[in-house]
Amino acid sequence: MKTKTLTLVALFCATGAQFANAADGAINFAGELVNQTCTVSVGGVVSPAVATVTLPTISNSLLDAAGKTEGRTGFDVTLSGCTGTATTAAAFFNSGSTVDPATGNLNNTTGTATLVQLQLIDAVTGTAIQAGNTNQTTTTTRNTLASGGVRMDYAVQYFATGEATAGTVLSSVTYNIDYN
Repeated sequence: MKTKTLTLVALFCATGAQFANAADGAINFAGELVNQTCTVSVGGVVSPAVATVTLPTISNSLLDAAGKTEGRTGFDVTLSGCTGTATTAAAFFNSGSTVDPATGNLNNTTGTATLVQLQLIDAVTGTAIQAGNTNQTTTTTRNTLASGGVRMDYAVQYFATGEATAGTVLSSVTYNIDYN
């Protein structure tokens, strides 16, 4: 009995010892809250209603190899009636279950086409936006809030991950407005 108790005590102490190590470093976190209020709309549809951006119907033969893009379609995120101290804004497209974590593109979640994603674009610079990637705060165009609002232009396009098959393409993304 004493041997079993000592063995259990020794085992418990050995497993607990791994958590008694000194810290390897420290992490500071910083953020900011602003008193900013705007009415947000996408393509004229006022949030919280969900807007739909319809891409053109194209031949899947245009997306016959990984990396090919087609069907660029513009959309806007418009802020109006803004009050507060922020001077610039940009949409921040969030990660989530619809986003491919490797590319930041939107997966075809419920559509029937295969080997195709949707890629978000900063319409001002033409560069791809990786949804969920924090680099959006420095690589996406900052839009100046003037006269209580601003129109921010973006686009979405088909993005082949291989030889795409015919079918529907459906996805979604959530966003936040990043004020500065």
